[in-house]
Order: sequence, then structure tokens, then C-alpha cells
Amino acid sequence: MAKNFLDLKTDPGLLSALQGASQRKQTAAEMLEQRISFVYGSVSSKNGVTRDQVRKLILEQEGAEGEKR
Repeated sequence: MAKNFLDLKTDPGLLSALQGASQRKQTAAEMLEQRISFVYGSVSSKNGVTRDQVRKLILEQEGAEGEKR
């Protein structure tokens, strides 16, 4: 194990994969899943909200916003 954080090295394959991913544009489906994940992660687990409930609410809101445009 490294004694100093400066001794740590990142795998070149991982760096290459990260660089490639950073240059690729996300699809609408990927952005939707990222929004769902963010909202779900921000909600307290004590209230019993499911990921599917979050997805349904976001899709309903997007539909309402789409009608206004």
C-alpha cells in the first residue's frame, strides 16, 4: 500500500476509458436515468418512496412541461 497519496498511480486503461466517456454525449434516456438516480438518492429512505415512483413523477412532470412548450 502507498505510504503517501503521491505514490498512487491510476490505471492507464481506466484513464483512457474515462477520457472516452467524457467526450461522448449522453442520450436522453441516460440523462433521464441520471435525474431519477439523483432525486431518488436525495429522498430520505424513511419515507418509503421507490425508484419507480420517482421515475413516474419525473415522467409526468416532463409530459406536463412538454405540453406547455
